[in-house]
Amino acid sequence: LISACSSKDESASGPVQLKSGDTIDHMHGLTYSNDGSIYIGTHEGMISSKDQGNTWSTVSSYDFDFMGFHTLSNGDMITSGHPGPKTDLPNPLGVMKSTDNGETWDSVALLGKIDFHIMASDYNNPDIIYGLNQMGEGEYGAGIFKSTDGGQNWEKIEPKGLPEDLHKVYGLIALPDYENTLLAGTENGVFRSDDGGKTWVMHDSERFITAFSVLPNETKDLISYSITKDDAAVMISKDDGVTWEKLGLNLDQDAGNYISVNPKNLEQIIVSSFNNSVFVSEDGGQNWNEVIKAGALN
Repeated sequence: LISACSSKDESASGPVQLKSGDTIDHMHGLTYSNDGSIYIGTHEGMISSKDQGNTWSTVSSYDFDFMGFHTLSNGDMITSGHPGPKTDLPNPLGVMKSTDNGETWDSVALLGKIDFHIMASDYNNPDIIYGLNQMGEGEYGAGIFKSTDGGQNWEKIEPKGLPEDLHKVYGLIALPDYENTLLAGTENGVFRSDDGGKTWVMHDSERFITAFSVLPNETKDLISYSITKDDAAVMISKDDGVTWEKLGLNLDQDAGNYISVNPKNLEQIIVSSFNNSVFVSEDGGQNWNEVIKAGALN
């Protein structure tokens, strides 16, 4: 099944350079790669920048709707979502993986069965992957799914304690130093699970976290876009999300939905927003440059 469902458009002519004013529809994940390039999964394919968002190009001919786009700590990319009109694959995509920064994608599991809108992985063991399916019933319906073998096999978990409507969950992260501990950012606050997502308790009722990531530093601190009654900004935590220190970027009526830090330069941080804007910091989050405004390239 895996080998038969590899997807590649042999007619592809290579990356296409995008122009100022070109628009991006619905961003569903972003990352810095291990070489410091930026990748964004969108509704109609993937784009990349090698110069901190000053110029952009398409990555390949894949026209996937890259839902749940996420990068493992070993550099592999995973995604779920839907095939585009040029992609001859069942809908939804289940779990796809790329080992060459999005140039090619292979089906790993659940093809035609699941569309994960949120995916997360264990930083210390990238074979442990979590997927959040927010809708539907039955074997492949709403719930948290866990894989311990790189995405080939999945166990469905019925999470107890999270909001019943899983659309209220905006972010999911595995704490690097605790193999079965997760945090979930929801409309009702931040929840914590210490048993791999089976049971959840309130961790921080005063905070709404809309985006999570792990800082690729020695201590593997957490970084998030965090909203409280007093402030909203990119924040870091050095104690597994108990306390948070503000860096910057208050987006007011907007909010960050994805965040990533350059493993080659920890001063470089990228954030996308629900309004399809993208912001890059070169100084550890103190100052920010808007490189994509409401979906339009600068």
